[in-house]
Amino acid sequence: MTIETSEQYEAAIVRLRALGDMPAIGPEQDEFFEISAAMVDYETRNHPALKVGGE
Repeated sequence: MTIETSEQYEAAIVRLRALGDMPAIGPEQDEFFEISAAMVDYETRNHPALKVGGE
């Protein structure tokens, strides 16, 4: 999963809220981790201060 736009980022937040706190093992947990990782990637790409080494 890749998040490219702020609209996709907002939709990811809505989906995480729907999933609730860390779901139990299974497809929802996989989705939770996938969305979370995509959000971190998006945040890092769009906030240069968060990049490792400030690159």
